[in-house]
Amino acid sequence: MVRYPSPRRALLLSAALVPALWAGVAAAADNSSQTPPQAAATSVGEIVVTATRQEQTLNKVAESVTAFTAAKMDVQGIKSFADVAKFTPGITFDPDSHDIAIRGIESTAGSGTTGIYIDDTPVQVRNLGFNSNNTLPTVFDLDRVEVLRGPQGTLFGAGSEGGTVRYITPQPSLTTYSAYMHSELAYTQDGAPSAEVGVAAGGPIVGDKLGFRVSAWLRRDGGWVDRVDYQTLGVTDGDANRVDTYVLRAALAWTPIENLTITPGIDYQKRDQHNYDDYWVSISNPSADQFLSGTPDRMADPDRFYLATLKVEYDLPAVRIISNTSYYDRLERVNGYSGTLYNLSYFQQIIANGVDPQGNPCTNNCQALYPLLTPTGPNVPGLPNYLAYNLITNTQVNFTQEVRIQSANPDARLNWTAGMFYGQDSQRSTEEIRDPELNQLSEILWDETTLEAWGENLLPGDDDYINSTRGHDRQLALFADATFSITDQLKLEGGLRYAWTHFDFTNFNDGPQDLLDDGGVPATASGSKDERPLTPKVSLSYQATSDDLVYATVAKGYRIGGATPPLPVAACGGTFPDSYNSDSVLSYEIGSKDRFLDRRLYVSASAYYIQWSNIQQNIYVPTCGIQYTANVGDATSKGFDLQAEFRVSHAVELEMTVGYTDATFSKTAIAANGDVLAIKGDSLGAVPWTVTLGAQYNFPLFEQDAFVRADDEFASHRTVPIPGEDPRTTFFDSGLVPDPATNQLSARAGVTFPKWEVELFINNLLNSHPQLDLNHQDQFTTLFEATTFRPRTVGISATVRY
Repeated sequence: MVRYPSPRRALLLSAALVPALWAGVAAAADNSSQTPPQAAATSVGEIVVTATRQEQTLNKVAESVTAFTAAKMDVQGIKSFADVAKFTPGITFDPDSHDIAIRGIESTAGSGTTGIYIDDTPVQVRNLGFNSNNTLPTVFDLDRVEVLRGPQGTLFGAGSEGGTVRYITPQPSLTTYSAYMHSELAYTQDGAPSAEVGVAAGGPIVGDKLGFRVSAWLRRDGGWVDRVDYQTLGVTDGDANRVDTYVLRAALAWTPIENLTITPGIDYQKRDQHNYDDYWVSISNPSADQFLSGTPDRMADPDRFYLATLKVEYDLPAVRIISNTSYYDRLERVNGYSGTLYNLSYFQQIIANGVDPQGNPCTNNCQALYPLLTPTGPNVPGLPNYLAYNLITNTQVNFTQEVRIQSANPDARLNWTAGMFYGQDSQRSTEEIRDPELNQLSEILWDETTLEAWGENLLPGDDDYINSTRGHDRQLALFADATFSITDQLKLEGGLRYAWTHFDFTNFNDGPQDLLDDGGVPATASGSKDERPLTPKVSLSYQATSDDLVYATVAKGYRIGGATPPLPVAACGGTFPDSYNSDSVLSYEIGSKDRFLDRRLYVSASAYYIQWSNIQQNIYVPTCGIQYTANVGDATSKGFDLQAEFRVSHAVELEMTVGYTDATFSKTAIAANGDVLAIKGDSLGAVPWTVTLGAQYNFPLFEQDAFVRADDEFASHRTVPIPGEDPRTTFFDSGLVPDPATNQLSARAGVTFPKWEVELFINNLLNSHPQLDLNHQDQFTTLFEATTFRPRTVGISATVRY
């Protein structure tokens, strides 16, 4: 059983606010000089980042980092991490699971491989079941986004095995008032309109003592995939893959005494995806922008979280003391896969063997009913409108406390950071398949009642399957990182983190489809895992000139281990592990950051070689249709990242990012039961080449600053098969094919006035629609689904800053 994975008011409000916003802009604008946002945004080498937990300009940080300021994100039209990934080398992003792969390091089993931070708070999830998706914050009213490539275990701990993504929010000012407003309207070809409105403001309440920062943002991303009746192709839910997002942020900064700042804050985000982006290949016509899905059950993903934080900073003459306390609460109720399509694909495997679910020979020639799924939809004689649906409820409650002490003089010979981190995370993942028509379907397929066919009746609420896991992660870590200036140019950095980690879980399964229970009695299981991982880092850097830095780094990263529910020997045909250990990466990186031509050309480049050991993987057991997690296989990832920005003149700016990733299994991976999971040389799934080119032309227009800009994003075709595409593996699926090479061109043009800016944009200018993520329920199912780029989208936006 393989499982793949009031809006209208928002639109009207946005449309209504655009004229009001323009009127407010005109009143607020004055003739004071201001650096155009698009120009400021391109000074990449001068961006101040905190990738090392201390403030440094990007060109002085001895590691591979990409940073986006708020102004830069406005110019490039970045709305989400999916957009960030397009402009960042070495990054792959899955829009369905929200998994982030950095330099090919990514796994949907166990803990996360990429750390996701809002300021100093980690929010990534552990994968307890199907569709334990990460949530990703929006990018409105952010100071910047930092993407740190390579393991960050020393300073950012478990879950930063491949790298870390940090969302840095603006801090309240005690001295200066500021405001930021943004509004946008857009139309997607053969789709629905999109709109957004956002306002942020802050400043002193009591001068030098008390300040505030608040923001509110709402956005409707209009849909472009229609849900249809698969029998008639009549539209039942037009532009169904629409998304509504609501964000509120508030923070205070209080300085009760000199050098002490206390900053409480609250973040709230609610994201409602009405239906997923997949379309049915057999009934759609991408060349005509006709994307149709006949899935009977709606595939929604409502997700909300709030994050309460308390940050305390105390500056002493020689050191800074920083404390961050946070409480994170998240609820997601996602239809992770189609209950209808999954059930029918599973049931048709049973009837294909001429038996009922309990393995007894059919008495009604059930094989004649095969297949139940055709390329154009379900095929159930006597039950044409069969409907089942899946619901996965994910909850996440995290408490973290971090205290850091760090040196306060950046010019000192020794700069250091030391601290303690404590985290207590509770998650629950509950998977249900609700099948109110199972009684009728059992009669049709096997001429048996549900009790006769399955050995158990439906559960309350019409559940035919429920699997619920509650897990707890606890960790205490001590860490230290220090940089010593051997000479004015040569620096040695060393870091170390030691952690005490604990994970435990409880699980129960029940329902007719459950193969673990016994005569209607729910099956229960529990387990735990304790470890003490150590993650070191050593780096040597040489500042040849004020514009040229070279460095070499060796660093280790890890993911916390865990436990997995035991599998039934009788049903699955063997014994399997009931726990798994942490896996780890050892990364070797060399890099340089240089400015040439009077600092008009900035180039950042790095090359890496990563060894990934004892990979945590989900392993499927076909004899019982259940999966478990175990450490199986090793891999290597090697490649390079390059970013360049060239101010050819005041008028012309050029940008380029290039990423190359070769991530493959370094030896054949074999499961405990002998299944071949991967062959040496199989790909981990990373796209080999990604290239982004940007060009901007600045010019005066009616005595104002104006610009036109184009960005082109290319991703190459993957030529090395992943394990599922390799016929030498146990789970080879001939229906799986790699994505084609893709290219997406976007264009923007804008005029910048002293306090405000207006832009016109076209995303996916050439209306590219490659067939991506081709998938089906299993290797026996001929109904295929796929995704593609959002069709050509034309829009206008207005931004005010003062």
